[in-house]
Amino acid sequence: MYIVFLLQMILWSLFSLIEWRSAHDHFIFKALLFVMFMYVAFLLALRFRLTKRQACWTTVSTIAIYFLCRELFWAYRL
Repeated sequence: MYIVFLLQMILWSLFSLIEWRSAHDHFIFKALLFVMFMYVAFLLALRFRLTKRQACWTTVSTIAIYFLCRELFWAYRL
């Protein structure tokens, strides 16, 4: 489960990079991109033989932790 967490964090970092590159896109396209990345993260968790419930909770917790850390980074940067 720890490996899945780390791989999903890498995936969400990639999401941030792509989101930064598409800064001028409409909100709907950013939302679709988010849903696509969330689905890929869920499939990644399933690939490592987690149950659907574990995969869902792992994905949701990884999203929450990543975006919380991202907001804290931008709030307290120098």
